Amino acid sequence: MTTMKNNSARKQSSRVVRELLSEITPVERMQTSTKMMLAARIDDLLAARGLGKSEFAAKVNKNPSEITKWLGGTHNFTIDTLTEIAVAFDLSVAELFAPKPLDIVDRVQVVVRAERAQPALPYHTPLREMMAGRNGDPRERNKNSKEVTISRHANRS
Repeated sequence: MTTMKNNSARKQSSRVVRELLSEITPVERMQTSTKMMLAARIDDLLAARGLGKSEFAAKVNKNPSEITKWLGGTHNFTIDTLTEIAVAFDLSVAELFAPKPLDIVDRVQVVVRAERAQPALPYHTPLREMMAGRNGDPRERNKNSKEVTISRHANRS
């Protein structure tokens, strides 16, 4: 019975969510998206600069609780507040809305340490034996093989 309640709750909540989303105008959707993006950008800048909420709050003359609200993604920033944030990060206001820059790697150095693995059982292949025969290594020659010499003789008619 518990499963049925959970399933019906899911259906109802998804229906409710669909209804709520259908009531949001494109402008409201963009406003919410912009607020969330700005909160994420500020959080990224704090992390990149190694700043905590308290340190940043001191830089912008705000309480740490207000910074927490900003990072929640629902705060409606004034242009004055955005300017204070931009100055604290030494950026322009427009740069606050720029997407996080990609880290581009122009060189990668890979070091691989390899050890030659020895097979658990010795194995012989025709190619290995042929190559060993060319190199003259008697340990690798096939004991059953015979050397064949082909010579060209003139035809006697």
